[in-house]
Order: sequence, then structure tokens, then C-alpha cells
Amino acid sequence: MREELVTPTTARRLAAAGFAWEPQIGDWCTIFGGEHITETRVGLWVVVALLPHLGMLGLADATGQWPVTQVAQRDCVPLPTIGQLKTWLRARGYRVATGEAPAMLLGATAPTVRHVCRLTRSDASTPLDGEGTSEAEALADVILRLLGSDTADAPPPTMSGGW
Repeated sequence: MREELVTPTTARRLAAAGFAWEPQIGDWCTIFGGEHITETRVGLWVVVALLPHLGMLGLADATGQWPVTQVAQRDCVPLPTIGQLKTWLRARGYRVATGEAPAMLLGATAPTVRHVCRLTRSDASTPLDGEGTSEAEALADVILRLLGSDTADAPPPTMSGGW
């Protein structure tokens, strides 16, 4: 079973914030600009081949509707999984805790579930919190907060080794 992914909208925000991607076989992505490619289920692709000398990726459609195709890596937006996001955070020295919390949304008659994430470090610095509609979205929220706090002089973090 496929692990939960961030949404294409969140993936674009992560990419714009400097969350670099080094594609690996098995990574999920979406592509924008193709006639048959949208943000619906048809727009979900898995990396099946790496062609770095051409700047291309071999992709297979998650629904099996399209044959394996080659796409320029620059046209792909990675959709990281929960595990990849946690690995990225832990590689930077964070302890990651996720969970669910009841939340009353405006106009709702009953509480809904919000997913939350808290990052801590062993140096007792102030924890950093994030939230979202899913665990992946809560993790992405806290990563976006981290990337927004980087100084202009610091190089953007990369996802070495895939993520």
C-alpha cells in the first residue's frame, strides 16, 4: 500500500520554498503542463527510471492508464511521503512527534480531526509546531516554517539520498 503523500498544492509550496529533490526510483511526483496530466488521480506518477545524463525521468502512471513515459525532471513536482518528510527532519537533528487533535471548524456542528506535528531538539530550544488535514500535510507545514526561518545567506536544505 502506498504511504500518504502531500497534496500537489503543498508540493509546489515546498519546491518554491527551496525543498530540493534528488529523484530516486519509487518516488512519487506529479507533472504540470501535459494535455492528459492534471492534479487528479491520473496526475500521480512513480519514478521507475533515472536518466540524469538527459535530465529526464522514466515515469509510470499510478492508474495504469498511460505507458511508461520519459519526462524532463524540471517539469516534475515531487510528492514526498510521510516517511521521507520525517527522514528529512531527523537528518537535520529534529525529533518528530505527530498525532491527532480535535478541532472545531467554523460552521461545524461536531469537532473534526486535525493532524499536528511537533519538532524538538535535544538542546531544549523552543519546539516548532505544524498542523494540517493529514499527517503528511502537518509535516509539510512544519517544514515550510523551517524553510521560512532560514537566513538569506544560508544555502537551502537539500534532500540528499533522495530526500
